[in-house]
Amino acid sequence: MLVPIDWLKEYVDFDISIEELADRLTMSGLEVEDIVNTNGSVVFSTYVTPNRPDLLSITGVARDVSALLNTEFRYPSAHVKEEGQYINTIASIINDTPANCIRYSARVIQNTKVCQSPEWMQQRLIAAGMRPINNVVDATNYVLLEMGQPLHAFDYDLLDEHKIVVRQAYKGEKLTTIDAEEHELSENMMVIADANKAVAVAGVMGGLDSEVTDKTTNILLESANFNRLSIRKTARALQMNTEASFRYERNVDPQLTIKALNRVAELIQKTGGGVAASGIIDDYPSEIKPAKVSIRKDRTNFILGFSLTENQIAEYLKKLEMDVDQSNGLLVTVPTFRPDIQYEEDLIEEVGRLHGYDKIPTTLPIGETMQGRDNLQNRFKNKVSSILISLGMQEVVTGSMVPKKENDQQIAVSNPMTDDLCRMRDNLLHSMLDVITNNNHHGIKDINIFQIGHIFIPVDDAIDEKLSIAGAITGSIWNDSWNIDKKITAVDFYTVKGILEILFDSLQIDNVTYKPHQDSLLHPGRTAIIESNGKYIGIIGETSSQTMAKYDLADRTIVFELDFNNLMEAGAYDKQSYTQLSKYPAITRDIAIVVSDEVSCEQLTDAIKSAAGDSLESLTLFDVYTGQQLPEGKKSMAFKAQFRSQTRTLRDDEVEPQIAAIKLKLSDTFKAAFR
Repeated sequence: MLVPIDWLKEYVDFDISIEELADRLTMSGLEVEDIVNTNGSVVFSTYVTPNRPDLLSITGVARDVSALLNTEFRYPSAHVKEEGQYINTIASIINDTPANCIRYSARVIQNTKVCQSPEWMQQRLIAAGMRPINNVVDATNYVLLEMGQPLHAFDYDLLDEHKIVVRQAYKGEKLTTIDAEEHELSENMMVIADANKAVAVAGVMGGLDSEVTDKTTNILLESANFNRLSIRKTARALQMNTEASFRYERNVDPQLTIKALNRVAELIQKTGGGVAASGIIDDYPSEIKPAKVSIRKDRTNFILGFSLTENQIAEYLKKLEMDVDQSNGLLVTVPTFRPDIQYEEDLIEEVGRLHGYDKIPTTLPIGETMQGRDNLQNRFKNKVSSILISLGMQEVVTGSMVPKKENDQQIAVSNPMTDDLCRMRDNLLHSMLDVITNNNHHGIKDINIFQIGHIFIPVDDAIDEKLSIAGAITGSIWNDSWNIDKKITAVDFYTVKGILEILFDSLQIDNVTYKPHQDSLLHPGRTAIIESNGKYIGIIGETSSQTMAKYDLADRTIVFELDFNNLMEAGAYDKQSYTQLSKYPAITRDIAIVVSDEVSCEQLTDAIKSAAGDSLESLTLFDVYTGQQLPEGKKSMAFKAQFRSQTRTLRDDEVEPQIAAIKLKLSDTFKAAFR
């Protein structure tokens, strides 16, 4: 906001330099970003934080200056000559949307003259960044800047039945605003209407058909307070950011409407004459009363490090026009122009900034300290991330909002930034494929990525937000090695399966199984559901040809997605364990088994382990063969079985009975033959 210093001095006196004043304001929370000179007038360019709407006016800044410098604050006076008819006989107000129109006040001025504003008003408006138009419009803008209350002037004679109706817009209703732009309105937008039509977008901009012109002689002045969320949504939907909507979005003091009406009526009478109707129409369905907040001396001094008395604390707050009851502690009545003050800490902040943050003493902390520790979920997240990075994967971050899919059940965003980001993602796989596509288009073919991020699942009328772990690999794991054929190092299903098995082993997750699965995104014969002890862990698979075409994937791509919570519950990652290495040698035997094609590796592995006994240390599949040397419908699977004892050296004659038991088990269970 631009604050002309000459204008500021009308409400508060100060005898410090402009630079020192700028520094004091900045240190107290109103940042002066720049000091400029506009037509000989010094102007502060200030940054007002969203929680301080009271500083979006000259008087609001003057009030803060007065409190900081302990000088008198003078509020602008207003003297209106009411010599006309009683206002209720010549105008009426109907508020059909009290939830969005908190207060609506109006005055009527008759037989005025629309002309140029006096030079002093024009100069102040220009210095504050506004363009002078005429004395009526300039008066409303002047009071907007002066007091922070948006106002609007209607041509009284252009209002059908001299009536104002505050209502929601009709579906498809159209209105041409004073910038000559036609807007189609929706039912969630609030309008100011007369008896037959909309004449303004409430809190945003007036309509062209009822604006004040050189021919106007009678004026209806509006001073209202609107629901800030309603104004914000309307302004965003219509892409209209005005001085009025900017203030309404941040909250306007509902007690300002009458004061601002009187002030602007006085200015119009001084510049263009006219007779003010007697009285004011004031529709205020539910009065907003000042909040009461307690503040403790001990708590204030503990937080700030000061040694202030109750009287000192009370005096600081009174400088900000707060009433303080000291009969039983400190009970503060917070004026409605400070909606940001709701808790004791808010009052303590006010005391601190007025006393001076530079006076906070430098002291060492006292009391017991505790070693901080991350929560369980974040520790597990960091563990998984570290393991995957150690396996050569690169972590990426993608947005939670995604485009709409056909026939999707994704959660819709009520106010999306763009049409392409209108849904909340329900999985991470599509985001992973988008990253690969983007990299492919930039000539990067060897990609090994993962992400740990939130997904959003609709559950009845609620939303289940949970973490998910996803990854995607394509191209070669060895990049462009000069001495290795890239076809040999190209990734496949088992490359990713191996990465996941190392992850599961590192997290101490046992009894992991892979079951065939069908998924529209993945290859029907190269996709599996991952379970641990019968509980779902995730999915792994190679993308289907349709998915590759849709995402323009250059090479075979394998993806996985794991349920974060189920994975965390299945493991014992936070407990360190180890198995002592045996100092005795191992005995290795190869077992080549011929079985039906329908028998899975998992079935054979389980059978071998159950028959082998405790001395079986490891079992590894190293060959699968189908061909002319085998009958149709048969396959050969070769396993390397390693036996070892922790207490002594095994003999061959001790292992042979175990091999025999394994073969008997496989023969009885699967009618296996041996090569």
